[in-house]
Amino acid sequence: MTLRLRGKLQWVPVAAVVVLVAWVLAIPPVVSGAYGAIGGTLMVIAGLLLAFFTATFVGYLVRPLRLTPDADGLVVRLPSWPTRTVPWTAVAGVAAAEVTEGGRTGTHVVVDFEPGAGALPRFCRPRSMYRRLAPSLGRGERAQGLCIEAQVFDVDPAGLVALIREHAPSGVPVGDPSGTAGAGRGAVPRE
Repeated sequence: MTLRLRGKLQWVPVAAVVVLVAWVLAIPPVVSGAYGAIGGTLMVIAGLLLAFFTATFVGYLVRPLRLTPDADGLVVRLPSWPTRTVPWTAVAGVAAAEVTEGGRTGTHVVVDFEPGAGALPRFCRPRSMYRRLAPSLGRGERAQGLCIEAQVFDVDPAGLVALIREHAPSGVPVGDPSGTAGAGRGAVPRE
């Protein structure tokens, strides 16, 4: 299943490219200014970070996030990373959950990993979102997993959970996305 950015969020990668171009145009005046050595060094550091974030954001347009369950596990293709397979033995559960945070309720598809499962980069969007929402989902501090946000990605949570349910072995609990009403409800409980 290909998870593209929602239409209203597709401006973020475009804005990142515009900011990167503005940064490139600002380099010569900064370097030739009174504080050229210091300013140039700071511009390089800021530029590397900006280039990294721009490449990541543009990646979501050019090569969208893709989740594919198969016999070996959950295949995750991140925009700017090689495709990785999370083996079913490393998946503790999958469920849709509605999480209330800051007065707003959002629907997410949560994939919990077994402890110690080193599957994907820690700073990719689905992993970092999981870490951020872990307390709202009733997960421990060291819990790992993926969190696919329906507000960010054009995804039907029920459809994604059903697709994973078709391919997951019987030992992997896959929650029913219907009836998820409260903060963290519908998510796979952790011990």
